[in-house]
Formats: sequence, structure tokens, C-alpha cells
Amino acid sequence: MSSSIRLPLPPGIPATRTHVEQEILKAVDTASEAQKRKQALWRLALFYHEQAKRNDLAAAVLQLMIQEFDDPENTAVVYYALGRIAQADEKWAVALEQYEKGLLELPKQPDTLYFLRNNAGFCLNALGRFREGESYCRWSLEINSRRPNAFKNLGISFYGQGDLRGAAWCWLEALNVDPDYPQARSLLDELLIEHPALRAQCVSIQLELFLRNTRRS
Repeated sequence: MSSSIRLPLPPGIPATRTHVEQEILKAVDTASEAQKRKQALWRLALFYHEQAKRNDLAAAVLQLMIQEFDDPENTAVVYYALGRIAQADEKWAVALEQYEKGLLELPKQPDTLYFLRNNAGFCLNALGRFREGESYCRWSLEINSRRPNAFKNLGISFYGQGDLRGAAWCWLEALNVDPDYPQARSLLDELLIEHPALRAQCVSIQLELFLRNTRRS
């Protein structure tokens, strides 16, 4: 990892009169090594996002990090964070663009790859581009099939394409990974209410329902 010149902080900073912000800004200003400055900038972005509720400033700090540091792995994570900020505001196309930029950095960390692919699939589903969303979700499952998120999103891709049995299978797989995963359980319950014939068509669904009823009794 290398660092270029130290760039000035974005306009509007400082934005609060809190001691926490002042402490972080001091750490940013006095950091003598690139790694310490990077850590302080991450803290600053997190402060604006979670405490100050200033996503505009959080995004500006993250963009600063992309410009200042020559580190593809870190840049990929920064793009992921930018995507999450846009996704929280339901700006699906903007979030998708950030996730794809992160993937273009060719990160090697499995978790970074998984979440960039999975979240891109989520945004594609939200945009109604279900077939593309399916590809990204399958791509994320190639990295890690022991997380429920991508199974849940793959099920949404199938549902959007009219493949109800495929959707049910994915949500069952998500519950096999994490029996307490509420999103998959809610989606499966809603699907079976809307399409009760699926209960009889799919043995695995019957088994899942039997096991759930057994656990409750």
C-alpha cells in the first residue's frame, strides 16, 4: 500500500461541535503513517454515517479515501460502503454502480467479493432486472454458500422470473444455513400463503413445514 499526497478534508467539515468529531479530526490531522490516517478516515466516515446522520459527508470522506490511497483492496471496501449508503436511501442504480466499481478493483478477500456480488444482485432485483440479479447471486454463492443472504436474494430473482419452486428452494436453503433468518422465513411463508399448491408439489417444503411444526409442539 502506498499513499499519494494528503488531500484536504471535504467542505463542511467539521460539521458538529461534538467531542467525538474533534477527537477523530485530530487523529486524521496528526496521523504520521498512511495506515493510521486511513483508519482515522474510516472512523470519521462511520461517525458521519451512524452518529451525525450526515451521509453526504460520510460519502465525501469515502471518496477522499479513494483519491488519496492506492490500495485496491481498501478501495473495493470503500466502494462497498458507498453502495451501502446509497442502498439505505433506496438509490438502487447508484448503489449498483458503486458495487460494480468495487468489483472492478479485483479484490481478493472472499468476504469483500461475496458482499459486493450479493448486494449488486439485491439492487438488480430491486430494479426489476431479475435475470442479471440471478447471475450475481449465483456468483456470490460460488464464494460462500454458508451465508443466507445470497440464497434469499437468489430466491427473489427466481420469484421475479416466475420460478416459484426455485424461489421456495432458495429460501429453504437460506433457512438451512440459518434457521432463524427472518427474511427468508417471511418470504417463504408469504409464498405458501399466495400459492398453497406448492406445499403438495415440493417434498422438501412439506418436510420443512413438518419439522417447523414439530419444533413448535
